[in-house]
Order: sequence, then structure tokens, then C-alpha cells
Amino acid sequence: MSVVLPRPLTPHDTVPMGRVRHRLLMGVQWRDAVTQYPMTLPGGLSLHTWLESVGQRPCSQAFGAHGEGRVALRHEGRVARLLARALAQAEPVDDGNPANDADGRRLHLRVLGRRAGAGPDDGVAADPRWFVPRRLALPPVLADGSPPVTLDNLREAWLWPGAAYPLPSHATAIRGTVRRTVAPGRSEPVPWARVLVTRPGNGAPNVASEARLAHAHGDDRGEFLAVLGPSAVSGAALPAQLSVHLWVYLPPAAPGFDAQRPEDSLPLERASAARLDDVLRGTQVPPGYALQAVRALQLTLGRVHVVPEASLIFS
Repeated sequence: MSVVLPRPLTPHDTVPMGRVRHRLLMGVQWRDAVTQYPMTLPGGLSLHTWLESVGQRPCSQAFGAHGEGRVALRHEGRVARLLARALAQAEPVDDGNPANDADGRRLHLRVLGRRAGAGPDDGVAADPRWFVPRRLALPPVLADGSPPVTLDNLREAWLWPGAAYPLPSHATAIRGTVRRTVAPGRSEPVPWARVLVTRPGNGAPNVASEARLAHAHGDDRGEFLAVLGPSAVSGAALPAQLSVHLWVYLPPAAPGFDAQRPEDSLPLERASAARLDDVLRGTQVPPGYALQAVRALQLTLGRVHVVPEASLIFS
């Protein structure tokens, strides 16, 4: 009896079900940090996200917009070539530790809000101050030098309220301007400060042990807006006032700050390869920031508390 063995299958025996025309190098969905919903902007405003470099190699390229705060960057063209060069030259893999970070395989991107028709280079006049700009370094997941056909290179990132953020009615919030003493009797706004609001404990103020109620990002003018959510109070009976601690983190002094191009001094926040982490949330203070002395505040629920300017001057 003879046995007929099946012949090996070849591509001619297959039926194409689809074609991959490009690979996603990085996709980001921006979310409103207060609502945690996908970022939406009113008419007349637009969101600009663009790649500023592949590691140390400049590469100014806009991300494509896909609605609901989603933006995407394809693995093609100049971006793909620059990434291939970084791999070919065996630049170190970024392990998330700034001390060992050569940035060889990170994508440095910025996100700005701009009025419709305005571009990223149109200066501060185009900034509606709806939210505070951010600058992130994201490591892409690669397989054999290319991004995989998976969802590994999708990220979520939060944008925090700016000075013109539309607060809901009866919101409980804190506004203020962070300043630094530069000479006896003279102070200047501190760009890109970070602010944390906590619930005081029973002992001495302690930022590490107190419950966190709100975060805020300062803008280039030192202005911040911290919005407290429902978790700030508990129980059926609402207190007439709420005691909180306000903690301010100052960045290192930035020499040569350009008020017409303030985004050039944005801190670079290095995220991990996770879809969402504390860096992407914006709740982790960038390296080099210094914690200042606490400020104790009494808030009236349902109102915006404005901190006197003299109370937020730090040395």
C-alpha cells in the first residue's frame, strides 16, 4: 500500500485576509486629569502633539489626530530611520533610571493646546490656558527593531487644569501663583511648579503619610489650579470648612527662561513602557524638584479659594 504525503503549504495556498500598511510606533490618548475622561476641547481650540526628538536626534513631526484625545505616530519615514540608527549604533536601552538614561530609544514629545489655526510655534498668545502643557519621554516597545503588531505601544496620559480651565459650578478648588525670591524684596513667578493638596493627620505635617486630595501643575506664569473631588470629604454631614495642607515643589532655577517660548523649559518626564503609570498621570514629581514648607489652608466647600500671593513666595 502506498502512502501519499501532503505537499508543504506555500503562500500560494493562502487567502489574504488583510494587509498591514503601517505599524504604530506610539499612540497616546490624552485624558482630562480632573474627570479622567478622554480630552475634548471646545470649538476654536485644538490639541497639538508632536515628536521633538528620537533620543538625542532632533525630529520635529506632528502626531496624527484621531478624535477623543487620541494621537498616533507611525513607524515610517524619518522617524523609522532615526530609530534604526539608534539601534544600529547599540545605544543603551533606557531602563527608566535617569542615572543610567542615555535616551537612545526614547521618543521625546510635547503636547500643547492651541487656538484653531495656530501652530506649535505661534507663541504664548495662542495658548488658551485650558490645561498645562507637558513634555514626555516614552520608550517604545520593539521586537527585532520594529514595533510589534500589538497594543503594546498605546499609552494614556493626563493633562492638568490651566488657569482658564472651565470649573463646574460649586467646585472646591485652590488657585494661586508660585513665586521665588530672586533678590531682597523682589520675587518672580516659578514656571512649571508642582502642587499637592493633602488632608492633615493627627501629628506634625508629613507629606508622605497624609492622604492626597488633589494635584496641580503650575504653568509658565507660576499659576496653578488644584481641583478637589468628592473624596475630599466623607460622611453624611458636610463640614462648614475643610482643613488642608498645600505642598509646593519647585523646579531647579531655569537660567535664560524665554517668556515667548516658555515650553522650551518644560521638564522632561520619563515614563515607563506601561500603558499608564504615575509619570503619565502627572502625579509623580519630576527629578530635581524640591519640596517647600507646608501651607495650612481652610477651605469653604463649593468655592474657589485664592491663596494670597505673599503666602506662596519661596526662597
